[in-house]
Amino acid sequence: GLALLAFGPDAAVPVALIFCFENTLHFTVAPLMMALSGSKRQSAARLALDVVTKVVTHPFIVATAAGVFAAVFELQMPTAVSTLLDYFAQAAAPCALFAMGVALASRPLRRVPSELTAIGPLKLIIHPVLCYLILSLIGNFDSVWVYSAVILAALPTATNVFVIAQQYDVWVQRASASVLITTVASIGTITALLYLIQSGILPPDLFP
Repeated sequence: GLALLAFGPDAAVPVALIFCFENTLHFTVAPLMMALSGSKRQSAARLALDVVTKVVTHPFIVATAAGVFAAVFELQMPTAVSTLLDYFAQAAAPCALFAMGVALASRPLRRVPSELTAIGPLKLIIHPVLCYLILSLIGNFDSVWVYSAVILAALPTATNVFVIAQQYDVWVQRASASVLITTVASIGTITALLYLIQSGILPPDLFP
């Protein structure tokens, strides 16, 4: 939404592609890492089967595949089904934020987790800088694609990180704290980035 507001409808395609590929990678790597870090001792073949099963059956992977399938074959849902799905889509983010708030309230932060002193700068500054440098080195991209990618890279920790933490019951408090703190800090960092882009100080290609 932020990229669309900043750069107009031309940003819809790069944003959608980035979102799909990033989430597919995210929800593939997470089950893989959880399977590899499990305490159960099992054979390599069994472990590989377990990893593949968790990746293929992960709800986010299934949902993404279903969405791509529907888009490719231009499937049209009945109005009632489409309206219901729209309601679910609109409720997803608020529900995740509500759950995150409950987690923070039930286990209030006594102190900021030490890991966030690294996570915050890495996510809000280093990540978009690396994205911008790599795209500039490759070169010859449309400015809207570059700026959309950089804006998305500069966004705070997403609520899906908290969802994964809740699903596997790992790092729940730190995940919720990361979402909260990086979101607050991103008010300044994203505002500064948008100013650099809109004022022309940040060119679309650093090495034209």
